[in-house]
Amino acid sequence: MEPIQWSRWMSVGNDALDEDHRVLIAIVNKLYDEAGRRDPALIEAILDELIVYTRHHFAEEEAEMQRLNYPTFAAHKALHDKLTSQVESYLREFRTNRGGISGEEVFLFCSDWLGKHILREDTRFGEYADSEAELAIAE
Repeated sequence: MEPIQWSRWMSVGNDALDEDHRVLIAIVNKLYDEAGRRDPALIEAILDELIVYTRHHFAEEEAEMQRLNYPTFAAHKALHDKLTSQVESYLREFRTNRGGISGEEVFLFCSDWLGKHILREDTRFGEYADSEAELAIAE
């Protein structure tokens, strides 16, 4: 298990969205630290922070997708909704049974999902946005 490392391959070519991704990675990586995996109050605080920032980021990203008429917007939004629901479920379960889930479990889920989502889905949107920008310049 390693913390998530930002790489140029994760860039979507939009500075604001890339910065949001860096912030999300930093939040998830808090669960990698020993305290973030073991301290129930810290796990809960990190989950709260992740949910709040994820909602902000997804709203920004989805607005940009709609602005550019991204053809697979609905499917991409469904992925966002699924992740948000999963993290909210982790938080509810955690609050119900403090020992029911570990920070490590949440870290593994979030780091896997976030890494795959950025590299597979968000970079596709970045390529689409770049091609739309090139078309606009050519006109």
